[in-house]
Amino acid sequence: MLVNYTTRRFTEVTAAIVTTAAFAKTFIPFYLVGSTPIFAATCAIGAALVAVHWRALGDMAGSVRDLLLILILFYGLVSINFLVQSRSAVPITHLIGILSFHGLFLIFGFAAARALNAVLLVLLGAAAIYLMVIAQYAVRSGDLMQGGVIHDVFGVGSADIYLALHQNIGQVLGAAAIAALGLSRHRTIRIVAVVALPFSLAFLFHIAARGALIALVCSLAFFAAAELWVRSRKHALVGLTLAVITVAAASGWFYQRAFQGQTVDPKAGDAISRTIREIQDPNPGFRTQIWARTANSIIAEPDRLLFGRGIGMFPVNEGMGAPDWLLRKAEGSKHYPHNVYLEMLYETGIAGLLLITILTLLPIGISLNFWRTLSVPEKCAVLLYVFSLVSSELSGAFAFSYAFQFFFALVVGIIALKRMDMASVSDRPPPRQQAHISAL
Repeated sequence: MLVNYTTRRFTEVTAAIVTTAAFAKTFIPFYLVGSTPIFAATCAIGAALVAVHWRALGDMAGSVRDLLLILILFYGLVSINFLVQSRSAVPITHLIGILSFHGLFLIFGFAAARALNAVLLVLLGAAAIYLMVIAQYAVRSGDLMQGGVIHDVFGVGSADIYLALHQNIGQVLGAAAIAALGLSRHRTIRIVAVVALPFSLAFLFHIAARGALIALVCSLAFFAAAELWVRSRKHALVGLTLAVITVAAASGWFYQRAFQGQTVDPKAGDAISRTIREIQDPNPGFRTQIWARTANSIIAEPDRLLFGRGIGMFPVNEGMGAPDWLLRKAEGSKHYPHNVYLEMLYETGIAGLLLITILTLLPIGISLNFWRTLSVPEKCAVLLYVFSLVSSELSGAFAFSYAFQFFFALVVGIIALKRMDMASVSDRPPPRQQAHISAL
């Protein structure tokens, strides 16, 4: 019993540390005191702790060989694509950074699946720190969105950083809202977590954290759809069809109003006003303009449609220079299509897009098959992955989205554990045979 307790605690500590490592570079309080040393330290400690239980992780990996095969094929394509098409224009450290850090956080997420509560607690703790800072600022200075832009809530000092903090805050609070649901085992806590959701959505809307807002809505919609799916697939498909039609109609109406030149308050900072202004503004740095420009570039060169232009070539072709790895970010590292699927189509072509689409959607499909048997924390881990996946399609960068690799592997780890449980159950003798064996 003591051995099992010690092992469980060790697994929980490991999960907490690797989760911290996954967010160390984007957690603002760490940035203020030196995020790079914290990132390096947590990665090193996490890697050492994971290595202690490599046998258990090896057993888990054996039950998800299908997903590992697709993963190997995808990163093999990324490597070949870089060496053939990008090597002359992009430093090799960019590829090394992708393979090493992606591999590290895939392992971290896979290991963390053995202690989900620790992962959820870390996410909730990070949000608690953010909320305390925001509350303190609100008491001292008032609304953090006065004038239509977010204020320097954390005291960063650099306008280039704090003017973009709304998305960072949104990601932390959105993930925490899902984590709170996963930790709500008791009915009272669950009610509090559910009641807090509308307030979370309203706050994300207020600070114009559009990516996090959409990702959280999609995650909650997926949860509702999954619960309906296991009860009635017919009703789930009908609901999905209606949802797609509704979203398409609403999006068409919204864009039509925006393109017709609907006037909005230039100082309004809410999500809708900011989006309308960005659609109307031809500024090439806005997300909608980047998406349109990337799509036009893909269409303009149909001969590159199959294998793309090479990993890391988007900022090069945009005239921003070559990207580099995380700890030595070049100017080109700040420029990307803000949509991972679109980025893969641009840089690796249809081949890369097909592989990453299968790779990223397959865990969700497999999770639906296990949905009835998943615990509340396990279901919320899947929701966190959906949250991260949607976020990556709204503002993510393939090379630097380490949280995405972490949550992807977290779900793969859950799938591995479920498959192992099913295999152990199938290996057990029938009840009568068990009784006979016991009698012997």
